[in-house]
Order: sequence, then structure tokens, then C-alpha cells
Amino acid sequence: MSGFESFIVDNEQADVSRLLFSCKAWPVNDDPSLSGLDPKELAVGTIESRRKLRTKVPEWYTMTSLVYPRALSAEQCSSSSAARYKAALAERIIGGKGRIADLTGGLGVDSWAFSGKASAVLYNEMDPALVLAARHNFKELGIENVTVSAREVTVTSIGPLLDSFSPDLVFMDPARRSLEGKKVFLLEDSSPNVLEILPAIFMRCRHLLLKLSPMADISMVVERLDAASGWNSQWVREIHVISIGGECKELLLWMEREWRGDYEVICTEDSSSMSFTKEEIRLSKGVFPDSAYARKIFEPGKSLSKAGAFNVLCGRFSLVKMARSTNLFILPHDGEAPDALKPFGKIFTVEELLPFNKASVKDLGKRYPSCEVSARNIPLSSDELRAKLKVSSGGDVHIFGVRMELPFESGNYLLVCRRDIQ
Repeated sequence: MSGFESFIVDNEQADVSRLLFSCKAWPVNDDPSLSGLDPKELAVGTIESRRKLRTKVPEWYTMTSLVYPRALSAEQCSSSSAARYKAALAERIIGGKGRIADLTGGLGVDSWAFSGKASAVLYNEMDPALVLAARHNFKELGIENVTVSAREVTVTSIGPLLDSFSPDLVFMDPARRSLEGKKVFLLEDSSPNVLEILPAIFMRCRHLLLKLSPMADISMVVERLDAASGWNSQWVREIHVISIGGECKELLLWMEREWRGDYEVICTEDSSSMSFTKEEIRLSKGVFPDSAYARKIFEPGKSLSKAGAFNVLCGRFSLVKMARSTNLFILPHDGEAPDALKPFGKIFTVEELLPFNKASVKDLGKRYPSCEVSARNIPLSSDELRAKLKVSSGGDVHIFGVRMELPFESGNYLLVCRRDIQ
């Protein structure tokens, strides 16, 4: 183990702020290709990054010889599970051992995953420090089919960059921060500007896999990408909404130059997937309650919520939507949720359904001083409802404040629930 590597391991749990003041001599990495990096910045970046990668990319964390010059890159990089998902999708798209160009390489986790599915991978990154680190890390990881490039991705450079590699698929994860470090969500504000270089990519490659912010509006993104073609094309073939551990992590778009049909939405919760066509989402209609009765309710998870496939659940699984804008669903009267639905949300048993009034609020606050609280389609946020109930978070009871649309008397209700253990 080198001196640099020993320093990183020995200070894994150190307070970095104190380390910056107390350390008199920073170790230099033995790899001469890293000599252009400041030893202090590399050491601090590696220590901080390893803490983020411990659970995010455990395969890299165990390799103590890897280096990371930017802690922010470790924060923004894909998890190993998300990277493997992209690699499996890429393999399906190109039909085996093709060539993949990762134009926004970053820390290199996606290129690492692609390397196990492709015959050759182009890792391209505009940050010189990340490029040096990636070249070192790929060597340490024993990866031999990745070519490292350090070119800016622009309208003028994209042609020569792709022509020299001839990829079967291009992957891009544009940076979603402005020069001032603020988060941005519009495609044209990201770097590189996807809308600007899209036609040039499709002149040279049939497939593009695009990673976007989980906050992006799907309909708006598709509309802008189609318009960017200049040929009134519909290139978006699949939209993948990936949720891991109950949190929406990635939004992936597969675009194909020859595609002219509608897109399909694939929602993934950990290892389970459910798909919808654009037409199915557009034509589906909500089904609303015929009485203020609910034995069991279903709360959609992050991927279904992001996809906006709420009305589809009514037709596909015979669920009843509480109201047009209340995205909670009443299960059929037998109270059983279909197995195909269970991985995609939470199921609760309703113990009480009360009118939303002062008496109910006061009563529930006294009976359940510790409980979880959610507001759905009422003129209060979840935090405001919690304050109104005067309760703290905790316990196994979940109180929903909801609006229900009934045939003769729509109104706001309080549901006292307990989550079913699946």
C-alpha cells in the first residue's frame, strides 16, 4: 500500500476541516500521471468521496487505491445499481457487444458499468482533474476497453469526437449546475446543451441514452427534444423512471433516430418494473368513490408518481381514485392488492375515516401524539397539518388529510391508517 493510500485509509474517519489545519505534509500519489493534481485537494477529495461511495458504489469503496479529486462528483455520480441498470439497457439497445460513447464521463461509474457490456467505451470528460483520476482508476480496476478523452462537447467538436470512435450508442448526463453553482432543470441550461447538439449526434449514431434530472417535466422534455430535431420527428422511444430505496434517482430517455412511434414509460422500483404506453396514459380515466368507505388504500411510490400514470391504475388494477387531484387510491372491496402493484407503493389499512373538522383534529391529536402525517389535495401542507394536529413524527399510525370526490357530498377527510407489512 502506497503512502498516499495509507494516508487515505488512516484518515477515513477524520474531521476534514481539522485535517486541513493540522496536516503539515500532504502525501503525493505514486502514479506520475496524477502529478498535475494538487496533493492536498486530491487527498481531501478522496477522503470525502469515499464516505459518499461507501454505500453508493461499494465496489469502488473497497478499492483503496482509487482517487477522487472532486467530492461533488461523488455526490452526483450514479450508484452502482443505477449504473448497472443503464448498462443492461444499453446492452439491450445495441444488441450485444457494441461501442458506447459516454460524453459526460464524470467520476466514471457509468463508463465502468458500460465496459462490462460493450466491446469498447469512450469516456469523455471536460474537467481535466476528473480525466486524470479516471485514467488512473480504470487502470486500477483492470479495465482495458475504455478510451479516455478530454474534449469539450460543443456543436463544432461533437462531429470529430464521434467520428473518431464510431459509437453504436451515445450516453449523456449533462451537468445540471450553472456557472454560479446553482441547480438548473431546463435542457438548454445544462452543459452540454443537448438541444443544440442533438441533430449532430443523430447524423453519426442511431441511439442516444440521455440521463436527466428526476425533477424534469417529462412531457415538456419530450416536446423540446422532438422540436430540436428540426424534422418534426418523434425520437423518444422509452422513458425509464428509476426509483431506488423509495427515492426517484434517475430519469432516462432512450432516443432512436429511426423511431417514429409513441414512447413507452417504464417505472422501476428497485428490481420491479411496470410499463405504460403514452396512449394508455393519455386515454385512461379516473374512477371515483361512490361512498365515504375505504378499507385499504394504496399510496403510489416515487416512480409511478413521477410518470404521472395515476388514472392508469384505475383501469389496470380496479383501483378507485379519491379525487381528481388526490393521488391516493382505494383498493377493491376485498382489500387485496394485486401482486404486480405491491412493489410500487405503500398499502395502508384504514382504521378510521373522519370528517375534517376541529373536533376530529383535536381528538386525533390527543389520541396519537406521535404519528406520521400527509396532506393530499387539501389547502394545507403536510407540515401545516402536523402542526394543526399538534403531533410529532413517529409511531406506527399514519394520518392522511385528503379530499374525496363523492357523488353528492365531496369534502375533506382524515384517515387514520396503519401500513401493511408486505
